[in-house]
Amino acid sequence: MGARWVRDGEALRVIENDPDSLEHVAGRVETIHDHFQDAKAKLTGIVGQNPFGAIKHPDERPGEQPSDGIANALGTYRDGMHKQFDAAAKLMLSTGGALRAAATAMRQTDAAAADSLTVKDGSLQV
Repeated sequence: MGARWVRDGEALRVIENDPDSLEHVAGRVETIHDHFQDAKAKLTGIVGQNPFGAIKHPDERPGEQPSDGIANALGTYRDGMHKQFDAAAKLMLSTGGALRAAATAMRQTDAAAADSLTVKDGSLQV
């Protein structure tokens, strides 16, 4: 486990680099991915018949149904929001993966450091 010093006001304190904590946070971040997917599923737009009915243009323009335009606008909005939710969900998975990779790198670094540890105080004279 590595450590580093950080300045906290006038005092210095040690921050421990803990791979287990990083993996825990990665799991929590990846859970946010699921929340984005759930929210996306709830954003359905218009399902079934157009709820705006047969709204007519005030000038009685033949063949023009403003309610269709409203329904299309809502569909476009829904599609755009779905893309935003997909992007956010993908970002959460990527962030979780990066945190897991960092935890793995920390473990490997700690293992390599333990294997190459040199005692310089003379207590292990051969």
